[in-house]
Amino acid sequence: MRPVFGASTESYRPAVGKRARNSLAERILTEVDARVGTMFGGYRITALLGKGGMGQVYEAYDTERGRTVALKILADQFSHDERFRTRFRRESHAAAILQEPHVIPIHDWGEIDGRLYIDMRLVRGKTLFELIRTGPLEATRAVSITNQIAAALDAAHAEGLIHRDVKPQNIIVTPTDFAYLVDFGIAETKGETRLTMAGSHIGSFAYMAPERFTDTEVTSRVDVYALTCVLYEALTGQVPFPADSQEQLILAHLWTAPPRPSAVNPSVPPSFDEVIARGMSKKADDRYGAAGAVGRAAQRALRADWRMPPQAETLLAAQPSYPPMAPARPYLPPTPPAYPAMAPPQVTSGGRPGQWVLPTVIAVAAALVLGAIGVVIGLLANQSSSPSDAAAATTTSRVAAPTDYPAPRQTPTTSATPTATPPLVQGPDQSSNRETCDQGVSLATATGWGSRAGRGTAETSCFFARSVLEAYWAKYGRPTRDLRIVTARGAVDCPSTGSTDCDGNDFRMRCESDGSGSWITCTGGNNAKVYLY
Repeated sequence: MRPVFGASTESYRPAVGKRARNSLAERILTEVDARVGTMFGGYRITALLGKGGMGQVYEAYDTERGRTVALKILADQFSHDERFRTRFRRESHAAAILQEPHVIPIHDWGEIDGRLYIDMRLVRGKTLFELIRTGPLEATRAVSITNQIAAALDAAHAEGLIHRDVKPQNIIVTPTDFAYLVDFGIAETKGETRLTMAGSHIGSFAYMAPERFTDTEVTSRVDVYALTCVLYEALTGQVPFPADSQEQLILAHLWTAPPRPSAVNPSVPPSFDEVIARGMSKKADDRYGAAGAVGRAAQRALRADWRMPPQAETLLAAQPSYPPMAPARPYLPPTPPAYPAMAPPQVTSGGRPGQWVLPTVIAVAAALVLGAIGVVIGLLANQSSSPSDAAAATTTSRVAAPTDYPAPRQTPTTSATPTATPPLVQGPDQSSNRETCDQGVSLATATGWGSRAGRGTAETSCFFARSVLEAYWAKYGRPTRDLRIVTARGAVDCPSTGSTDCDGNDFRMRCESDGSGSWITCTGGNNAKVYLY
Protein backbone atom coordinates (compact mmCIF):
# COMPACT_ATOMS: atom_id res chain seq x y z
CA MET A 1 0.00 0.00 0.00
CA ARG A 2 1.67 3.17 -1.12
CA PRO A 3 1.66 6.21 1.20
CA VAL A 4 -0.60 9.04 0.09
CA PHE A 5 -1.72 12.35 1.46
CA GLY A 6 -4.57 13.02 -0.93
CA ALA A 7 -3.28 16.18 -2.55
CA SER A 8 -5.62 16.85 -5.43
CA THR A 9 -4.60 17.70 -8.96
CA GLU A 10 -7.93 19.46 -9.53
CA SER A 11 -7.77 22.25 -6.97
CA TYR A 12 -6.10 24.65 -9.37
CA ARG A 13 -6.99 24.94 -13.05
CA PRO A 14 -5.66 28.28 -14.33
CA ALA A 15 -7.41 29.78 -17.34
CA VAL A 16 -4.49 29.46 -19.75
CA GLY A 17 -4.02 27.86 -23.15
CA LYS A 18 -2.99 24.25 -23.74
CA ARG A 19 0.57 25.17 -24.65
CA ALA A 20 0.95 27.26 -21.50
CA ARG A 21 -0.49 24.45 -19.37
CA ASN A 22 1.97 21.96 -20.85
CA SER A 23 4.83 24.36 -20.17
CA LEU A 24 3.69 24.81 -16.58
CA ALA A 25 3.37 21.03 -16.10
CA GLU A 26 6.85 20.43 -17.49
CA ARG A 27 8.29 23.06 -15.15
CA ILE A 28 6.58 21.49 -12.11
CA LEU A 29 7.73 17.98 -13.04
CA THR A 30 11.28 19.25 -13.48
CA GLU A 31 11.11 20.80 -10.02
CA VAL A 32 9.71 17.57 -8.56
CA ASP A 33 12.48 15.48 -10.09
CA ALA A 34 15.07 17.92 -8.78
CA ARG A 35 13.75 17.76 -5.19
CA VAL A 36 13.61 13.97 -4.76
CA GLY A 37 16.84 12.83 -3.08
CA THR A 38 17.75 16.32 -1.82
CA MET A 39 17.56 18.04 1.56
CA PHE A 40 14.92 20.64 2.43
CA GLY A 41 16.12 22.12 5.70
CA GLY A 42 16.19 19.19 8.10
CA TYR A 43 14.10 16.97 5.80
CA ARG A 44 15.49 14.43 3.34
CA ILE A 45 12.97 14.12 0.48
CA THR A 46 12.57 10.51 -0.67
CA ALA A 47 9.52 10.42 -2.98
CA LEU A 48 6.70 12.44 -4.53
CA LEU A 49 3.27 11.54 -3.12
CA GLY A 50 0.99 14.00 -4.88
CA LYS A 51 0.62 17.36 -6.53
CA GLY A 52 -2.11 19.83 -5.61
CA GLY A 53 -3.22 23.27 -6.61
CA MET A 54 -0.86 25.04 -4.20
CA GLY A 55 2.12 22.74 -3.98
CA GLN A 56 3.54 19.24 -3.89
CA VAL A 57 3.39 16.58 -1.17
CA TYR A 58 6.50 14.48 -0.59
CA GLU A 59 7.48 11.57 1.56
CA ALA A 60 10.37 12.89 3.64
CA TYR A 61 12.53 11.84 6.56
CA ASP A 62 12.77 14.28 9.46
CA THR A 63 16.43 13.94 10.43
CA GLU A 64 15.98 15.94 13.64
CA ARG A 65 13.14 13.83 15.07
CA GLY A 66 13.94 10.55 13.31
CA ARG A 67 10.58 9.92 11.65
CA THR A 68 9.08 9.67 8.18
CA VAL A 69 6.48 12.32 7.43
CA ALA A 70 4.39 13.81 4.65
CA LEU A 71 5.82 17.19 3.69
CA LYS A 72 3.76 19.72 1.74
CA ILE A 73 5.73 22.55 0.09
CA LEU A 74 4.21 25.60 -1.54
CA ALA A 75 4.89 25.62 -5.29
CA ASP A 76 7.57 28.01 -6.52
CA GLN A 77 5.25 29.92 -8.89
CA PHE A 78 3.04 30.83 -5.92
CA SER A 79 5.72 31.44 -3.26
CA HIS A 80 5.80 35.18 -3.97
CA ASP A 81 2.01 35.58 -4.17
CA GLU A 82 0.78 36.83 -0.82
CA ARG A 83 -2.74 35.49 -1.44
CA PHE A 84 -1.48 31.94 -1.77
CA ARG A 85 0.97 32.32 1.11
CA THR A 86 -1.95 33.47 3.27
CA ARG A 87 -4.05 30.50 2.24
CA PHE A 88 -1.17 28.10 2.85
CA ARG A 89 -0.58 29.39 6.36
CA ARG A 90 -4.31 29.15 7.05
CA GLU A 91 -4.34 25.48 6.03
CA SER A 92 -1.63 24.81 8.60
CA HIS A 93 -3.44 26.65 11.36
CA ALA A 94 -6.89 25.26 10.51
CA ALA A 95 -5.77 21.63 10.50
CA ALA A 96 -3.50 22.03 13.54
CA ILE A 97 -6.26 23.25 15.87
CA LEU A 98 -8.54 20.32 15.03
CA GLN A 99 -8.16 17.37 17.40
CA GLU A 100 -10.67 15.09 15.65
CA PRO A 101 -9.09 11.66 14.85
CA HIS A 102 -10.25 11.80 11.21
CA VAL A 103 -8.22 14.93 10.47
CA ILE A 104 -4.54 14.20 9.72
CA PRO A 105 -2.44 15.65 12.57
CA ILE A 106 -0.05 18.50 11.78
CA HIS A 107 3.39 18.10 13.35
CA ASP A 108 4.93 21.43 12.34
CA TRP A 109 4.78 24.22 9.78
CA GLY A 110 6.91 27.20 8.83
CA GLU A 111 9.21 28.60 6.13
CA ILE A 112 12.55 27.32 4.81
CA ASP A 113 14.57 29.24 2.21
CA GLY A 114 11.54 31.39 1.38
CA ARG A 115 9.29 28.33 0.84
CA LEU A 116 6.36 27.57 3.14
CA TYR A 117 5.85 23.98 4.26
CA ILE A 118 3.65 21.74 6.40
CA ASP A 119 4.97 18.66 8.24
CA MET A 120 2.16 16.15 8.86
CA ARG A 121 1.61 12.50 9.66
CA LEU A 122 2.27 10.11 6.77
CA VAL A 123 -0.81 7.97 6.18
CA ARG A 124 -0.64 4.78 4.17
CA GLY A 125 -3.72 3.98 2.17
CA LYS A 126 -5.70 4.95 -0.91
CA THR A 127 -7.86 7.92 -1.71
CA LEU A 128 -11.57 7.33 -1.93
CA PHE A 129 -11.25 8.42 -5.56
CA GLU A 130 -8.96 5.44 -6.23
CA LEU A 131 -11.35 3.05 -4.47
CA ILE A 132 -14.38 4.25 -6.41
CA ARG A 133 -12.49 4.08 -9.71
CA THR A 134 -12.80 0.26 -9.58
CA GLY A 135 -16.57 0.46 -9.01
CA PRO A 136 -19.13 1.58 -6.41
CA LEU A 137 -18.62 0.63 -2.79
CA GLU A 138 -20.93 -1.67 -0.86
CA ALA A 139 -23.52 0.49 0.89
CA THR A 140 -22.38 -0.38 4.44
CA ARG A 141 -18.80 0.60 3.62
CA ALA A 142 -19.84 3.82 1.90
CA VAL A 143 -21.92 4.82 4.94
CA SER A 144 -19.05 4.04 7.33
CA ILE A 145 -16.61 6.26 5.43
CA THR A 146 -19.22 9.01 5.15
CA ASN A 147 -19.77 8.97 8.92
CA GLN A 148 -16.05 9.30 9.62
CA ILE A 149 -15.63 12.27 7.29
CA ALA A 150 -18.79 13.82 8.76
CA ALA A 151 -17.15 13.69 12.20
CA ALA A 152 -14.13 15.60 10.84
CA LEU A 153 -16.36 18.22 9.21
CA ASP A 154 -18.48 18.71 12.34
CA ALA A 155 -15.27 19.31 14.32
CA ALA A 156 -14.12 21.89 11.75
CA HIS A 157 -17.53 23.60 11.73
CA ALA A 158 -17.49 23.78 15.53
CA GLU A 159 -14.27 25.82 15.21
CA GLY A 160 -15.93 28.12 12.65
CA LEU A 161 -14.10 26.57 9.67
CA ILE A 162 -15.62 25.60 6.33
CA HIS A 163 -13.59 23.10 4.30
CA ARG A 164 -15.06 24.03 0.88
CA ASP A 165 -13.30 21.22 -1.01
CA VAL A 166 -14.81 17.94 0.21
CA LYS A 167 -14.30 15.35 -2.56
CA PRO A 168 -13.05 11.76 -2.93
CA GLN A 169 -9.53 12.96 -3.80
CA ASN A 170 -9.30 14.60 -0.36
CA ILE A 171 -10.37 11.50 1.57
CA ILE A 172 -7.77 8.86 2.46
CA VAL A 173 -8.85 5.36 3.51
CA THR A 174 -6.41 3.05 5.30
CA PRO A 175 -6.40 -0.77 4.90
CA THR A 176 -8.61 -0.98 8.01
CA ASP A 177 -11.11 1.47 6.47
CA PHE A 178 -10.15 4.33 8.78
CA ALA A 179 -10.88 7.51 6.82
CA TYR A 180 -9.09 10.88 6.93
CA LEU A 181 -10.15 14.26 5.55
CA VAL A 182 -7.21 16.23 4.16
CA ASP A 183 -6.32 19.46 2.38
CA PHE A 184 -7.64 22.39 4.38
CA GLY A 185 -5.71 24.67 2.03
CA ILE A 186 -8.84 26.50 0.93
CA ALA A 187 -10.64 26.27 4.26
CA GLU A 188 -12.57 29.44 4.99
CA THR A 189 -13.44 31.02 8.31
CA LYS A 190 -17.04 32.19 8.60
CA GLY A 191 -17.32 35.87 7.69
CA GLU A 192 -13.84 35.96 6.12
CA THR A 193 -13.23 37.57 2.74
CA ARG A 194 -13.02 34.88 0.08
CA LEU A 195 -9.77 34.23 -1.72
CA THR A 196 -10.19 33.41 -5.40
CA MET A 197 -7.84 32.32 -8.14
CA ALA A 198 -7.58 34.38 -11.30
CA GLY A 199 -11.31 34.42 -11.92
CA SER A 200 -11.71 30.69 -11.21
CA HIS A 201 -13.63 29.16 -8.31
CA ILE A 202 -11.63 27.15 -5.81
CA GLY A 203 -12.66 23.55 -5.29
CA SER A 204 -14.05 20.92 -7.60
CA PHE A 205 -17.15 21.86 -9.55
CA ALA A 206 -18.61 18.33 -9.33
CA TYR A 207 -19.21 18.75 -5.56
CA MET A 208 -19.93 22.48 -5.22
CA ALA A 209 -23.21 23.66 -3.70
CA PRO A 210 -25.44 25.99 -5.77
CA GLU A 211 -24.73 29.00 -3.55
CA ARG A 212 -21.04 28.74 -4.43
CA PHE A 213 -21.96 30.01 -7.92
CA THR A 214 -24.10 32.92 -6.71
CA ASP A 215 -23.86 35.81 -4.31
CA THR A 216 -25.64 33.84 -1.58
CA GLU A 217 -23.84 33.64 1.75
CA VAL A 218 -21.68 30.55 2.06
CA THR A 219 -22.18 28.55 5.27
CA SER A 220 -21.05 25.18 6.55
CA ARG A 221 -23.90 23.60 4.60
CA VAL A 222 -21.81 23.78 1.44
CA ASP A 223 -19.77 21.00 3.08
CA VAL A 224 -23.01 19.09 3.80
CA TYR A 225 -23.88 19.34 0.09
CA ALA A 226 -20.41 18.17 -0.97
CA LEU A 227 -20.40 15.27 1.51
CA THR A 228 -23.75 14.10 0.12
CA CYS A 229 -22.28 14.24 -3.40
CA VAL A 230 -19.40 12.08 -2.16
CA LEU A 231 -21.85 9.59 -0.63
CA TYR A 232 -23.73 9.42 -3.93
CA GLU A 233 -20.51 8.76 -5.87
CA ALA A 234 -19.43 6.08 -3.39
CA LEU A 235 -22.80 4.31 -3.82
CA THR A 236 -22.99 4.56 -7.62
CA GLY A 237 -19.43 4.94 -8.88
CA GLN A 238 -20.20 8.19 -10.74
CA VAL A 239 -20.51 11.89 -9.93
CA PRO A 240 -24.03 13.25 -9.31
CA PHE A 241 -24.11 15.38 -12.48
CA PRO A 242 -21.93 14.06 -15.32
CA ALA A 243 -21.26 16.92 -17.77
CA ASP A 244 -19.02 17.76 -20.70
CA SER A 245 -18.26 21.30 -19.58
CA GLN A 246 -18.11 23.45 -16.47
CA GLU A 247 -21.04 25.50 -17.77
CA GLN A 248 -23.27 22.41 -17.97
CA LEU A 249 -22.12 21.31 -14.53
CA ILE A 250 -22.92 24.68 -12.97
CA LEU A 251 -26.39 24.69 -14.51
CA ALA A 252 -27.02 21.18 -13.20
CA HIS A 253 -26.11 22.19 -9.64
CA LEU A 254 -28.38 25.22 -9.91
CA TRP A 255 -31.45 23.70 -11.59
CA THR A 256 -31.34 19.90 -11.99
CA ALA A 257 -33.07 17.80 -9.32
CA PRO A 258 -30.79 15.63 -7.16
CA PRO A 259 -30.21 12.20 -8.75
CA ARG A 260 -31.56 8.93 -7.32
CA PRO A 261 -28.76 6.45 -6.50
CA SER A 262 -31.14 3.46 -6.61
CA ALA A 263 -31.94 4.29 -10.25
CA VAL A 264 -28.25 4.18 -11.19
CA ASN A 265 -27.19 1.22 -9.02
CA PRO A 266 -30.01 -1.32 -8.41
CA SER A 267 -28.16 -2.76 -5.40
CA VAL A 268 -28.59 0.55 -3.52
CA PRO A 269 -31.69 0.51 -1.28
CA PRO A 270 -34.35 3.03 -2.41
CA SER A 271 -34.26 4.49 1.11
CA PHE A 272 -31.03 6.29 0.12
CA ASP A 273 -32.85 8.38 -2.50
CA GLU A 274 -34.38 10.60 0.19
CA VAL A 275 -31.00 11.02 1.93
CA ILE A 276 -29.39 12.27 -1.29
CA ALA A 277 -32.40 14.46 -2.16
CA ARG A 278 -32.28 16.29 1.16
CA GLY A 279 -28.50 16.54 1.42
CA MET A 280 -28.32 18.02 -2.10
CA SER A 281 -31.26 20.40 -1.76
CA LYS A 282 -30.85 23.56 -3.82
CA LYS A 283 -31.61 25.76 -0.79
CA ALA A 284 -29.11 25.49 2.06
CA ASP A 285 -31.85 25.74 4.71
CA ASP A 286 -33.53 22.62 3.30
CA ARG A 287 -30.43 20.45 3.79
CA TYR A 288 -29.34 18.56 6.88
CA GLY A 289 -28.18 20.94 9.59
CA ALA A 290 -24.85 19.19 10.13
CA ALA A 291 -22.55 16.76 8.35
CA GLY A 292 -23.14 14.18 11.07
CA ALA A 293 -26.86 14.27 10.27
CA VAL A 294 -26.04 13.02 6.75
CA GLY A 295 -24.23 10.04 8.24
CA ARG A 296 -27.03 9.24 10.67
CA ALA A 297 -29.64 9.46 7.91
CA ALA A 298 -27.55 7.10 5.78
CA GLN A 299 -27.38 4.62 8.66
CA ARG A 300 -31.15 4.72 9.00
CA ALA A 301 -31.43 4.15 5.25
CA LEU A 302 -29.38 0.98 5.66
CA ARG A 303 -31.66 -0.32 8.41
CA ALA A 304 -34.76 0.60 6.39
CA ASP A 305 -33.79 -1.79 3.58
CA TRP A 306 -36.59 -4.36 4.02
CA ARG A 307 -36.04 -6.22 0.77
CA MET A 308 -35.90 -10.00 1.15
CA PRO A 309 -32.64 -11.68 0.07
CA PRO A 310 -33.03 -14.06 -2.93
CA GLN A 311 -31.93 -17.06 -0.84
CA ALA A 312 -34.76 -16.38 1.61
CA GLU A 313 -37.31 -16.38 -1.23
CA THR A 314 -35.92 -19.73 -2.43
CA LEU A 315 -36.25 -21.25 1.03
CA LEU A 316 -39.82 -20.04 1.39
CA ALA A 317 -40.76 -21.46 -2.03
CA ALA A 318 -39.41 -24.87 -0.97
CA GLN A 319 -41.55 -25.10 2.18
CA PRO A 320 -44.15 -27.96 2.07
CA SER A 321 -47.80 -26.95 1.85
CA TYR A 322 -50.36 -28.32 4.27
CA PRO A 323 -54.12 -28.81 3.69
CA PRO A 324 -56.28 -26.11 5.25
CA MET A 325 -57.23 -26.58 8.87
CA ALA A 326 -60.85 -27.15 9.79
CA PRO A 327 -62.62 -23.95 10.80
CA ALA A 328 -62.65 -23.29 14.50
CA ARG A 329 -65.90 -24.18 16.23
CA PRO A 330 -67.58 -21.47 18.27
CA TYR A 331 -67.50 -22.03 21.98
CA LEU A 332 -70.85 -22.99 23.52
CA PRO A 333 -71.37 -23.47 27.22
CA PRO A 334 -72.12 -27.08 28.19
CA THR A 335 -75.80 -27.95 28.30
CA PRO A 336 -76.87 -28.75 31.86
CA PRO A 337 -78.17 -32.32 32.35
CA ALA A 338 -81.90 -32.81 32.17
CA TYR A 339 -83.28 -33.79 35.51
CA PRO A 340 -86.62 -35.69 35.77
CA ALA A 341 -89.56 -33.57 36.64
CA MET A 342 -90.33 -33.59 40.31
CA ALA A 343 -93.58 -35.22 41.26
CA PRO A 344 -96.11 -32.94 42.82
CA PRO A 345 -96.30 -33.28 46.55
CA GLN A 346 -98.80 -35.79 47.83
CA VAL A 347 -101.25 -34.44 50.28
CA THR A 348 -102.11 -36.94 52.95
CA SER A 349 -105.32 -37.00 54.69
CA GLY A 350 -105.58 -34.66 57.51
CA GLY A 351 -102.89 -32.36 56.15
CA ARG A 352 -103.19 -28.90 54.72
CA PRO A 353 -102.81 -28.58 50.90
CA GLY A 354 -99.93 -26.00 51.05
CA GLN A 355 -97.81 -27.58 53.78
CA TRP A 356 -95.15 -28.90 51.23
CA VAL A 357 -94.89 -25.68 49.20
CA LEU A 358 -92.51 -23.77 51.53
CA PRO A 359 -90.00 -26.65 52.05
CA THR A 360 -89.89 -27.20 48.27
CA VAL A 361 -89.14 -23.53 47.54
CA ILE A 362 -86.40 -23.51 50.19
CA ALA A 363 -84.80 -26.62 48.69
CA VAL A 364 -84.80 -25.20 45.16
CA ALA A 365 -83.36 -21.87 46.36
CA ALA A 366 -80.62 -23.66 48.26
CA ALA A 367 -79.69 -25.65 45.12
CA LEU A 368 -79.48 -22.48 43.04
CA VAL A 369 -77.26 -20.75 45.62
CA LEU A 370 -74.92 -23.75 45.83
CA GLY A 371 -74.74 -23.88 42.02
CA ALA A 372 -73.86 -20.18 41.78
CA ILE A 373 -71.15 -20.58 44.41
CA GLY A 374 -69.71 -23.46 42.42
CA VAL A 375 -69.61 -21.37 39.24
CA VAL A 376 -67.86 -18.49 41.06
CA ILE A 377 -65.30 -20.85 42.58
CA GLY A 378 -64.64 -22.37 39.15
CA LEU A 379 -64.11 -18.95 37.56
CA LEU A 380 -61.71 -17.90 40.32
CA ALA A 381 -59.82 -21.14 39.95
CA ASN A 382 -59.49 -20.62 36.19
CA GLN A 383 -58.24 -17.05 36.68
CA SER A 384 -55.59 -18.09 39.19
CA SER A 385 -54.35 -21.03 37.15
CA SER A 386 -51.38 -20.64 34.78
CA PRO A 387 -51.88 -20.36 31.00
CA SER A 388 -50.42 -23.82 30.55
CA ASP A 389 -52.90 -25.29 33.07
CA ALA A 390 -55.77 -23.59 31.25
CA ALA A 391 -54.53 -24.88 27.91
CA ALA A 392 -54.28 -28.38 29.33
CA ALA A 393 -57.79 -28.16 30.71
CA THR A 394 -59.11 -26.97 27.35
CA THR A 395 -57.29 -29.77 25.55
CA THR A 396 -58.83 -32.50 27.70
CA SER A 397 -62.36 -31.24 27.15
CA ARG A 398 -62.00 -30.67 23.38
CA VAL A 399 -63.60 -33.04 20.90
CA ALA A 400 -61.08 -35.15 18.98
CA ALA A 401 -59.83 -33.43 15.79
CA PRO A 402 -60.78 -34.78 12.39
CA THR A 403 -58.32 -37.24 10.84
CA ASP A 404 -58.60 -36.15 7.19
CA TYR A 405 -55.30 -34.17 7.35
CA PRO A 406 -51.97 -34.88 9.08
CA ALA A 407 -51.36 -33.45 12.51
CA PRO A 408 -48.96 -30.47 12.56
CA ARG A 409 -45.35 -31.30 13.30
CA GLN A 410 -44.11 -30.57 16.79
CA THR A 411 -41.12 -28.19 16.86
CA PRO A 412 -38.76 -28.68 19.78
CA THR A 413 -38.53 -25.66 22.05
CA THR A 414 -35.15 -23.87 21.95
CA SER A 415 -33.85 -20.78 23.67
CA ALA A 416 -34.16 -17.61 21.58
CA THR A 417 -31.34 -15.90 23.47
CA PRO A 418 -27.88 -16.48 21.92
CA THR A 419 -24.89 -17.25 24.07
CA ALA A 420 -23.64 -13.94 25.46
CA THR A 421 -20.08 -15.03 26.29
CA PRO A 422 -17.53 -14.94 23.45
CA PRO A 423 -14.61 -17.42 23.17
CA LEU A 424 -12.26 -15.61 25.56
CA VAL A 425 -8.56 -16.51 25.69
CA GLN A 426 -7.72 -17.98 29.08
CA GLY A 427 -4.61 -17.72 31.25
CA PRO A 428 -2.06 -14.95 31.81
CA ASP A 429 -1.48 -12.46 29.00
CA GLN A 430 1.89 -11.75 27.39
CA SER A 431 2.43 -8.41 29.14
CA SER A 432 5.18 -7.90 31.71
CA ASN A 433 2.56 -8.12 34.50
CA ARG A 434 1.25 -11.50 33.25
CA GLU A 435 -2.26 -10.31 34.12
CA THR A 436 -5.17 -12.77 34.04
CA CYS A 437 -8.74 -11.81 33.07
CA ASP A 438 -10.40 -15.14 32.26
CA GLN A 439 -13.86 -13.75 33.07
CA GLY A 440 -13.26 -10.52 31.17
CA VAL A 441 -13.05 -6.98 32.51
CA SER A 442 -16.03 -4.81 33.38
CA LEU A 443 -16.85 -1.13 33.07
CA ALA A 444 -17.09 0.69 36.39
CA THR A 445 -19.69 3.19 35.17
CA ALA A 446 -22.20 0.87 33.45
CA THR A 447 -23.73 -2.58 33.61
CA GLY A 448 -25.60 -4.85 31.22
CA TRP A 449 -24.79 -6.07 27.73
CA GLY A 450 -21.73 -4.45 26.19
CA SER A 451 -20.24 -3.33 29.52
CA ARG A 452 -17.68 -6.18 29.64
CA ALA A 453 -14.67 -6.93 27.46
CA GLY A 454 -12.32 -9.86 27.03
CA ARG A 455 -9.27 -11.06 25.14
CA GLY A 456 -9.78 -12.63 21.73
CA THR A 457 -6.16 -13.50 20.92
CA ALA A 458 -3.06 -14.41 22.93
CA GLU A 459 -1.38 -11.18 21.79
CA THR A 460 -4.14 -9.10 23.42
CA SER A 461 -3.48 -7.93 26.98
CA CYS A 462 -6.03 -7.46 29.75
CA PHE A 463 -4.93 -3.83 29.91
CA PHE A 464 -5.74 -3.33 26.23
CA ALA A 465 -9.14 -5.07 26.52
CA ARG A 466 -10.03 -2.64 29.30
CA SER A 467 -8.65 0.29 27.28
CA VAL A 468 -10.75 -0.57 24.20
CA LEU A 469 -13.88 -0.99 26.33
CA GLU A 470 -13.43 2.41 27.99
CA ALA A 471 -12.54 4.14 24.68
CA TYR A 472 -15.65 2.71 22.96
CA TRP A 473 -18.03 3.80 25.73
CA ALA A 474 -16.38 7.24 25.99
CA LYS A 475 -16.99 7.90 22.29
CA TYR A 476 -20.20 6.02 21.44
CA GLY A 477 -21.88 4.78 24.63
CA ARG A 478 -23.40 1.29 24.71
CA PRO A 479 -22.17 -0.83 21.75
CA THR A 480 -24.31 -1.27 18.64
CA ARG A 481 -24.09 -3.56 15.63
CA ASP A 482 -22.86 -0.65 13.44
CA LEU A 483 -19.20 -0.40 12.42
CA ARG A 484 -17.30 1.83 14.86
CA ILE A 485 -13.67 2.97 14.90
CA VAL A 486 -12.06 3.59 18.30
CA THR A 487 -8.57 4.70 19.31
CA ALA A 488 -7.34 3.00 22.49
CA ARG A 489 -4.14 3.23 24.49
CA GLY A 490 -2.03 0.06 24.39
CA ALA A 491 0.40 -1.44 26.87
CA VAL A 492 3.29 -1.11 24.37
CA ASP A 493 4.40 1.46 21.80
CA CYS A 494 2.33 0.94 18.67
CA PRO A 495 5.08 1.37 16.01
CA SER A 496 7.21 -1.23 17.80
CA THR A 497 4.59 -3.88 16.94
CA GLY A 498 4.84 -3.24 13.20
CA SER A 499 1.33 -1.81 12.99
CA THR A 500 0.87 1.31 10.82
CA ASP A 501 -2.62 2.22 12.07
CA CYS A 502 -1.50 3.95 15.23
CA ASP A 503 -0.15 7.09 16.82
CA GLY A 504 2.40 6.59 19.58
CA ASN A 505 0.82 4.17 22.06
CA ASP A 506 -2.66 4.58 20.59
CA PHE A 507 -4.03 1.77 18.41
CA ARG A 508 -7.03 2.19 16.08
CA MET A 509 -9.50 -0.68 16.35
CA ARG A 510 -12.37 -1.63 14.03
CA CYS A 511 -15.42 -2.72 16.07
CA GLU A 512 -18.48 -4.39 14.57
CA SER A 513 -20.98 -7.20 15.16
CA ASP A 514 -19.86 -10.74 14.39
CA GLY A 515 -23.22 -11.36 12.70
CA SER A 516 -25.01 -13.19 15.52
CA GLY A 517 -25.46 -10.14 17.69
CA SER A 518 -24.04 -11.93 20.73
CA TRP A 519 -21.01 -9.67 21.04
CA ILE A 520 -18.99 -6.95 19.29
CA THR A 521 -15.56 -7.86 17.89
CA CYS A 522 -12.83 -5.18 17.77
CA THR A 523 -9.75 -5.95 15.64
CA GLY A 524 -6.57 -4.07 14.78
CA GLY A 525 -3.06 -3.42 15.99
CA ASN A 526 -0.72 -6.39 16.06
CA ASN A 527 -3.26 -9.24 15.80
CA ALA A 528 -5.23 -7.71 18.67
CA LYS A 529 -8.84 -8.78 19.17
CA VAL A 530 -11.18 -7.56 21.90
CA TYR A 531 -14.73 -8.79 22.50
CA LEU A 532 -17.38 -6.45 23.94
CA TYR A 533 -20.29 -8.37 25.45
